[in-house]
Amino acid sequence: MNKGLTFGAGLGLGTGLMFLLDPDRGKRRRAMLRDKCAWSARKTSEAAQVTARDIRNRAQGIASGIQSTFKSEPVDDTKLTDRVRSKLGRVVSHPHAIEVTAQEGVVTLSGPILMDEVPYLLACVNRVSGVNEVINDLDPHAAADNYPALQGGRERQGSRFEFFQDNWSPAARFVAGALGGVLAAYGGKRRDALGAGLGTAGLLLLTRGVANRGFNDLLHFGSKQGNGSIEGDNTRQPSAIQA
Repeated sequence: MNKGLTFGAGLGLGTGLMFLLDPDRGKRRRAMLRDKCAWSARKTSEAAQVTARDIRNRAQGIASGIQSTFKSEPVDDTKLTDRVRSKLGRVVSHPHAIEVTAQEGVVTLSGPILMDEVPYLLACVNRVSGVNEVINDLDPHAAADNYPALQGGRERQGSRFEFFQDNWSPAARFVAGALGGVLAAYGGKRRDALGAGLGTAGLLLLTRGVANRGFNDLLHFGSKQGNGSIEGDNTRQPSAIQA
């Protein structure tokens, strides 16, 4: 084994033991360390449960979708209407402005809508299980203008792929973290420029999955911290001079 590595490990272990076994403050430090370990274990367990539940629900949804593709059964009109309405928020910015009616698998859509959202809505409703036909009675508008029903609104959830969104689901974070860890490990084994690039990308992806912060926030976090420290020094200098 590398002697330098052994020496460093021994030095770190010794320093840690001195820190924890200090006669004066060791007891308090050990208690704090124990509390932090318990808190970390609890948070890790909760995160694992949430991630497992999210992955299970997604798997069940995929399985149900595949099953419904090969097995078509008549759906109650009320149930079909609810299915369609549950999808509106993903493809239109004003879902409450859309009226949905269903009769024996034929869905009718009406109400004001932004023109560029019409094809997304029609394609989405056509994919809903139980829908046999879609009748387009929508009232499209190029802009919201003075239409009260088209004022405000919210961002379409399905307009962007999940990994392009700012907030990732637990399942997406798990996949990103696992992939990032693999890339970082592989990049670490390669001692060349490609390995360095893959390792850096893997660490970024791993950090993105763990922290659930956008790449821009992660890249600018250090610069923001640096600017804050500089501003802090500037604000303290006058008081020091006055003193």
